[in-house]
Amino acid sequence: MRFHVACVLGAAAILSLAACGGGGSQPTLGLDDIRELTGLSAPVETGPAQQARRQDILARADSLVVSTMHGELADGTFTIRQVSECSGIECRLLDPITGETETAGLDTAAGELGDAEPIGSAHGITLMSNSGQQMGVDVSSLGAWMEHGSFALNGLRVVGEDFESNILHAVALGDLTDRPLTGSATWVGIMVGTPVVGDDRGDRLVGTAALNYGMPTGGLDVGFSGIRNIDRGTAHSTEAVLFTGLEVGPDGTFSRGQSGARIQGGFYGPGHAEAGGIFEQSDIVGAFGAKRQ
Repeated sequence: MRFHVACVLGAAAILSLAACGGGGSQPTLGLDDIRELTGLSAPVETGPAQQARRQDILARADSLVVSTMHGELADGTFTIRQVSECSGIECRLLDPITGETETAGLDTAAGELGDAEPIGSAHGITLMSNSGQQMGVDVSSLGAWMEHGSFALNGLRVVGEDFESNILHAVALGDLTDRPLTGSATWVGIMVGTPVVGDDRGDRLVGTAALNYGMPTGGLDVGFSGIRNIDRGTAHSTEAVLFTGLEVGPDGTFSRGQSGARIQGGFYGPGHAEAGGIFEQSDIVGAFGAKRQ
């Protein structure tokens, strides 16, 4: 059975920003409950305000990163997994079993969904959710458009004549600063993610993202903490994830590891104003965005 994930990405409009539905049976949390659980404040921005920046950011973006694609048939009989390798505004998606490859790029993000619903704000970023349909694909996402970049966790439901599949992946893009980092600095923001194994796979996770860069070592530390499951209303079993001593390239990008133990991202906007990327660790696939403090 063949799944054209790159085509699915196009149908989903990679960064349409819309909330992944959790798997299994969970309580339904209201927005106030989610904010209390995660520490988010009331939204300081509307969905239309974020969407108004979308086309400008896409036009300026010179970096795209996509996580490993995880999915399965609705009856659990077939598992989908595609590993991504990203450079510039293009990602190569590889099926490690068949060796087949596909390509996804910014040009596949051709549409957008309906009005985004603001969940809450933290550190100058307003988290949005939305769901809709593109080219027969049910799409849901959780993420944000910042000023120079975007990050999201996407869920895709594909229904064919004889199958139904659900695919999850994380994505980030932005307008790279294209300058090396100097001195010391901190960025703080929001992470979103989902477990890819276990009874809670497909549930939505939200936490705090923090990046610290310091001289003279020139290493970048990236951490995600206070990770909460907003579909079950509980702390996730892994409450913190850490990547230390990352090397930052002269263009402001950073990466380490491979599928399952990986981080890749970059710094966006003048003066490294923002940071964003994707990560995979502790059986979590996620994305993050942060602003310089």
